[in-house]
Amino acid sequence: MDAQALLDSLDLIAERSDDPAPQVYERLFARHPETEALFIGDKRGAARGQMLRQAIETLLDYLGPNAFAANFLRAELRNHDDIGVPAEIFPAFYQAMAEAFAEIGGAAWTPAMQAAWDEVTGEIEQIVRAPAQTI
Repeated sequence: MDAQALLDSLDLIAERSDDPAPQVYERLFARHPETEALFIGDKRGAARGQMLRQAIETLLDYLGPNAFAANFLRAELRNHDDIGVPAEIFPAFYQAMAEAFAEIGGAAWTPAMQAAWDEVTGEIEQIVRAPAQTI
């Protein structure tokens, strides 16, 4: 995976958008309308913003030391399962991020960025579909 292309894409989004969360969630809700009801109490978007921030932090860890990313995703699978969120929402969320970021990036969004996002989304899908490991 081209980690630098992912990092470059995050830099591009930081330059172009103060808050990409509305675009990310618009895409997520369009594909998975059942998820919108989970945010009924999030009138100001704070929970959505926090979740996006956490997803980006997890991605950054995954690209670097991977000290917590895979385990965090698995833990969040369990937490979200308790409120009825299926596992496929996790890679769908990262796909919604990629689509929103590509739109925000416009002409500056490169094929390398797109390929890196496609690849990392696939890897996240593998992580969430893998059987839980016990220590």
